[in-house]
Amino acid sequence: MPGFDLKSYLARFAEVCRKKFGRAYSFATIEKEFGSLRTGGRTLKARDVLKLFDANDTPFRRYWPKPDEKELDRALREAPLHLAPVSGDGRALVARLLGLLHGIGVVSIMLRFVHPAHFGIFSTPIANLLQIHRANTLDLYLAFCRELQVWQDHFGMGSAAETEMALWTYDQLTTGRAGLGEDHEARASFEHDLWTQRRRVGQALTPLLENYGSLELASILAVEHPKLAGMIAGAEFERRVRLKAKKFYGRRKRERKTEVRSLINEFAHHGQITWTDARNLQEVWAVRDKAVHPGPVSAEEVQQMINTIESLCRPWDS
Repeated sequence: MPGFDLKSYLARFAEVCRKKFGRAYSFATIEKEFGSLRTGGRTLKARDVLKLFDANDTPFRRYWPKPDEKELDRALREAPLHLAPVSGDGRALVARLLGLLHGIGVVSIMLRFVHPAHFGIFSTPIANLLQIHRANTLDLYLAFCRELQVWQDHFGMGSAAETEMALWTYDQLTTGRAGLGEDHEARASFEHDLWTQRRRVGQALTPLLENYGSLELASILAVEHPKLAGMIAGAEFERRVRLKAKKFYGRRKRERKTEVRSLINEFAHHGQITWTDARNLQEVWAVRDKAVHPGPVSAEEVQQMINTIESLCRPWDS
C-alpha cells in the first residue's frame, strides 16, 4: 500500500469547501491583507478580527460566534496589541490573545492568518487525529502547533497553516463530513503509515510518560492491557534488581550477567532479604515471564506483581 500523502489533500481543500459550504475561499488573500500585522507595522484592530467572520471570506461563523465589535474595539483602544514578533513558541502572544478573545478557536484563527508559518486553526477533530492532549488550553494549542510543524517538515508542506488545512481535508473526506462519502482507501493509507502512527502513539503516551513512573504507568494499563503492563513492570523490576546487585556486590560482582532468579536467591542467601520475600519476588519474575511470552496473563496477576515490587523493592531505587 502506498504511503500516506498529506500534500495531496491540500490540493483537494477547495473541492471539499465547495461541497461542504457551496463555495471555495482564498485564504492566501487574507494572509496577504494581514501582512502589516505580521511585520508589526500596526496594531490589531477589531475590524481585523471581524473580517475573519465575513461569510464572503471564510466559513468560520458556522463554528464560532463572532466577537462583539464594540467590546473588542474598546479593549484594543485601552491596551493596543502588536502581533509581531513571535518570540519562542509564541506562548506570550497566545496568552495575550486568549485574554482578549477568550476562546482558543478564535485565537487560533487570528494567528493562523497573521502567522501561517507558525500556527494553524485549532479544532477537536484535528487534535484527536494528531493525538494531542494536554492539561490546559494554552499548552494544548502550543503542542498542537508544534506537531503541525513536525508534520509540515516530514511531508514537505509550505506552512503549519497549510498542514492543518490538509489534515482538515483528510478528516472531512474520511469521516463523510464533507458529504462526499467515506474514503476508506485514504483512511487505510493513514492508518498503515508507520511514521504517522509513530507520531500519534508518541503524542498519546508523552503525557503519561512525563507524569507517571514506570510502575504507575503499568498500574494504569493493567486492566485494559495486562500483557503490556506486565512487560513495563517487569523491565522496572529487573532494573531495580540489577541496581541492588551492583550496590551489594560492588567490586566483587561477577563479570558474567547473572540471571534475575539467581540474584534474588543470592540476596536471600546473604541476608539481604528474607526467604519469604525471595519467594514473592520469584513470583514477580514468573508473572513477568507470562507477560513477555505467548499466553495469557491476568490484570490481577499484574497488579499483584506491581504491588510486590512497590512494597519490597522501593528501597533498592534510592
